[in-house]
Amino acid sequence: MIDDNFQHGAHPRWVRFCIGHAHIENEPGIIRFVVDGAEAGHLSDAELDDHRTAPRHKLAWKPPLRMTVRARFSHRAGELIGTAGFGFWNDPFDWVGNVETPPNAIWFFYASPHSDMAFARGVRGHGWKAATLNGGRADKLTMALGNFVFRLPGMSRLVFDLAQARIHAHELVLDNVSLTDWHTYRLDWLPREAIFFVDDVEVFRAPNPPTVPLGFVAWVDNNATTMGPGRHFDFRRIAVPQRQWMELARVRIESVGQ
Repeated sequence: MIDDNFQHGAHPRWVRFCIGHAHIENEPGIIRFVVDGAEAGHLSDAELDDHRTAPRHKLAWKPPLRMTVRARFSHRAGELIGTAGFGFWNDPFDWVGNVETPPNAIWFFYASPHSDMAFARGVRGHGWKAATLNGGRADKLTMALGNFVFRLPGMSRLVFDLAQARIHAHELVLDNVSLTDWHTYRLDWLPREAIFFVDDVEVFRAPNPPTVPLGFVAWVDNNATTMGPGRHFDFRRIAVPQRQWMELARVRIESVGQ
């Protein structure tokens, strides 16, 4: 279990990662992830995580557990630029953008309108979401072949369609939740379902969540991605001329009974 209220900075468990025009600010009871003046084409990312300290098969968190986060943002949904959020994932990418392992994630996730990521059919590809991605496991040869084929002309849509059929994705856009107000976000990650709460009110249930070990992450960055059926794949870093941030006042992760 970990219960961090940021009264004296961040808990020693967390890795503080900042690159580009991004930094982390502290004051008693608050940690603030800031992106300010990010340049197009260059990554700016302020992040707190524990997925950098262990190989993927030894990441710290797996069900059943409960995550509780107290958070707010500087801008409303649609005005905040890039992506942001908090929860658990397996960081499936290498440093040049190849997918090394199937993506697995369970989190509160934001993407600005610059993105259009159609993981779950019928759900808008941007906004503030409760979301799960269960990609399971795959061997390195399969992943290497997929990355190679993905780069062949005209093949990206086929590869994505095959991946979407294999990956269990569930999402709900939280249009009624104001990003600029303080909210308590809770995630109950159980072996057979994930239950999302905002201010102790259940907002979403997702079946078949990931079961592989995952690492915690909280971040704000300047990424934008387009992917999905009928879409041309595009991943880019976009300009953020404004100062924008996410503040956390608490991160609690604990085991729960079923």
